[in-house]
Amino acid sequence: MWMLILLFLSLILAFYFFLTSNYGYWKKRGVPHPPISIFFGNLKESVFIKKSLAQVYTQMYNAYPHLLYVGFYKIRQPAILVRDAELLKSVLISEFHSFHDNDFHIDEKTDPMFGKNPFVLKGDRWKVARNQLIPCFTTKKVKSMFPLIEEVGKKIVAYLNRTPEAWGTEGLETKELAAKFTTDAVATCAFGLDGRAFEDPNSEFREIGRKLLTPSLMLALTHLCIMLVPSLANVLNAKFFPDEVANYFRTLVNKTLKYRKENNIVRGDFLDVMKAFKSKLGDDVFSNEEIAAGAAGFYGDGYETSSITISYALYELAVHLDIQAKLRSEIDNILAKNGGKLSYEDLVENTYLDNVLQETLRKHPPAPIMFKICTKPFKLPSPFGEGKGPDVTIEPGTPVIIPSYAIHYDDQYYPDPEKFDPDRFSEENKESRPKCTFLSFGEGPRMCLGMRFGVTQVKVAIASVIANFEVRLNKKTIVPLEIDPQYFLLKAKGDIWLNYYKRK
Repeated sequence: MWMLILLFLSLILAFYFFLTSNYGYWKKRGVPHPPISIFFGNLKESVFIKKSLAQVYTQMYNAYPHLLYVGFYKIRQPAILVRDAELLKSVLISEFHSFHDNDFHIDEKTDPMFGKNPFVLKGDRWKVARNQLIPCFTTKKVKSMFPLIEEVGKKIVAYLNRTPEAWGTEGLETKELAAKFTTDAVATCAFGLDGRAFEDPNSEFREIGRKLLTPSLMLALTHLCIMLVPSLANVLNAKFFPDEVANYFRTLVNKTLKYRKENNIVRGDFLDVMKAFKSKLGDDVFSNEEIAAGAAGFYGDGYETSSITISYALYELAVHLDIQAKLRSEIDNILAKNGGKLSYEDLVENTYLDNVLQETLRKHPPAPIMFKICTKPFKLPSPFGEGKGPDVTIEPGTPVIIPSYAIHYDDQYYPDPEKFDPDRFSEENKESRPKCTFLSFGEGPRMCLGMRFGVTQVKVAIASVIANFEVRLNKKTIVPLEIDPQYFLLKAKGDIWLNYYKRK
C-alpha cells in the first residue's frame, strides 16, 4: 500500500518537474517575463478562449514599456516578444537570415493543402514557392484584373439597391456583405468563375469560405492547437484546411484546367500562371496538387483578410461622417474624371483613400501578430538596453513574436491611438515614424505577397459603396467594438451592423 502511495507521489513529482523544467530559462538569462501558469505558461487566457492571442500579447507589450523585448513561455517553450523598433527592423529585414521562417509547423502529410502554402514553408522551399507566385501579383497582372474587380463593385451596389434591410431599421451585417464581395472578386480573378455570392447566399464559393473560416469554439481550439502544440495537432489530425475544403479545390482546379485545355481558353489569371509553371517544370515537380494548394491559399488570403478590412473601413466611415464626406468628394472627382467609371491609376494612387485604408489597417490589422522563429543563433542586447546588462543569445528554434496590434496602438508612434485619423498617413507623418511600426502587410522579404491585389479589391469595394450610399451605424452594433477571442484573425465580436442610404 505504502509503495503504491510512494509511486503515485513520485509520478506527480516527476510530472511537476517536467512541467516546470523550462520555467527558469529566462530568469537565468536576466530577461523579465510575466507570471507563469504551470500548465499553460503565459497563454492561459488564450487556451481557455477568454482572450485572443493578440490581446494577450498586447498585455505583455504594455506591461514592460521600458524593455526592448520580453521573455515569455509559449506553454512550456521559451519565447520572446519584441518591443523595440530597431530590433524589429533587425528581425524582419537586416538580420532576416537569422529569423528566416514563420513559426508554423505544419505536417504536409496531415495538412497537405496548407502545408504547401508559402506562409508556412521553411528554408529554400519558401523562396521557390514565393517566386512561383510572384507573377500572379505584379502591378501589371493586378491592373489586368481591375475590370473584373470593378464588375464586382457594380454587383455590391446593385445588391444594396435591391435589399430593403440595407436602408431599413434592420441594417446589414457588414462582414457578410464584404465577404460576398471578396468571394466574387477572388472567384473571377483566380478561377475565371462567377462566385454568385450576391445572387445565392449559399453559393458554392461562399459555403467553402464559411467551412474554412467561420469563427467558432471548435475552430478556435483547432487553430490554437496547431499554433501552440503542433505535435498534438498532428496526433489529433487537426488542420487549417479541412478535407472537404481541400478536396473542393482539387476538384475545381482539375476540372477548370481540363476545360480550358479542351476549349483552348486563355484568361491570363492565377490558374493560367500556375499552368505555365506546370508546363515549364513538369508534372513531377509542379503538379495539380501544388496548383490546388496555391489556389486554396489565394482564396483564403484574398477572401478573408480583405473582407475583414472592408467591414472595419465601412464601420469607421459610418462613425466618422466628416471623413466619409471628404472621401466621397474624392471618389466623385475620380468618377467625374473618368466618365462615371473607376480608374485603376486614380483609385490606387488616390492619397486620401489610401490614408483611410492604412488608418483602418492600423487600428484593425486583420493579422494582428507576426509569428517568427529563430533560424540561426542571434545575439540580442540586454532587454534593458545596449550596455545595461549582458547580451542574450537567442537559440535556433526560439519563437519570436512581433505584436503588430500592440505596436499600432503604441502612443510613441501613434499619439491618441484610439482616434481614427487618416492624416497619420500623410507623407510627412509617415516619414516621422520609425520603420517597422506599421505592420499590417508585414515587412521585409516575407512581406505579404498579395498586398497589391488585396489593396485593390478593398479600395474598389469602399469606393463603390461610398460613391452610391451614405453609410451609418446601426443600433445593433456594440460600441466600442470588442475583439472576438474565438478567431485567430482580428474580427469584431458581435458583428458590425450598418445602414446604407441611397444618395439623393
